Amino acid sequence: MKIPEDIIRREPQQVQDLFTFWYDIMDREVDFWPLKGEFDIHTEGHCERVLLLALKIGARRRLSDRQMEALCHASIFHDTRRLNNYLDKGHGERAASYYKEEARQMGITFLPEAYAAIRFHDQDDKDGEAFIKEWTTNDTEGLEENDLGTAEAWTEVFRDFKDADALDRLRMGPWTLDKRFLRTEEAKGLIGFAQVLVDNTMTKEEYKKITDATRPFADKFSNKDKEK
Repeated sequence: MKIPEDIIRREPQQVQDLFTFWYDIMDREVDFWPLKGEFDIHTEGHCERVLLLALKIGARRRLSDRQMEALCHASIFHDTRRLNNYLDKGHGERAASYYKEEARQMGITFLPEAYAAIRFHDQDDKDGEAFIKEWTTNDTEGLEENDLGTAEAWTEVFRDFKDADALDRLRMGPWTLDKRFLRTEEAKGLIGFAQVLVDNTMTKEEYKKITDATRPFADKFSNKDKEK
């Protein structure tokens, strides 16, 4: 665990307990494809920070217990099947398939709303939300879940997870996050905290190496947000 314990202990008990439980599962059982190159920006360290950020957003928005669990599932699985450290559009669908296959083997309940968040976290919001509306209405994937939940509840998970993932863009430099494109006020209020997590989990040498690599592409990061 890279996040200092004193940071975690400042959180409400629910956030502390969920973070510790799901971090442990990620550490012990979740498999990440290794990525080539000098950077480690999409594997365990990233997912650890996203897990805490997602839980903080969920707690501030008073999400249900099930929604909070779905955020945890999405956080620890979403980047497990990346091919590289770049855009790699499609890694969400690969990670969602891995989650679907492995969840029950790991002894955790498969949550279709977590699957949707993982599958579409690298796609436009409108695509993920259209999928959610279709799936909650028709169960198009043929899943035999007792409680599929509502499109509204799924969409909250999807948007809050995407905001948590976006907040950790700060690990790549301040120019990689445009707060105007965060979806909720709760997420916007956590920008400072997200930077604290980066500062406490990455060495200065790591951060400099990554930001030196991303700085020339600052305009592209902004344009990428505008497309969504």
